Amino acid sequence: MSKATKRRQPEEPAVQLADDLRDQAAAVMGEIAEFLRSVPDEKLFGDTEFVVRDQVLKLVASAFTARLAQKKTATSAVAPSVPTADEPPSSTAIASAIP
Repeated sequence: MSKATKRRQPEEPAVQLADDLRDQAAAVMGEIAEFLRSVPDEKLFGDTEFVVRDQVLKLVASAFTARLAQKKTATSAVAPSVPTADEPPSSTAIASAIP
């Protein structure tokens, strides 16, 4: 197996991830551009910054989600740390045992 073949295999998921993120980023950047175009100059900073930041953070979150989706060992649910009880434990009244 050549070095080029060894290098291409790990890059393929990275290339696919980059393509997916590029598509998502283009859509988000288009939304941000439209939003910023509609905001008057005097309101460009302040709350507008937070709206844009939230959009960018959503893109970053989707990047991490897409990367985790590529993992073969990824699971959708967390495994329970302890087994569940089949029946509740039996209980007795201790008040009758106290004189």
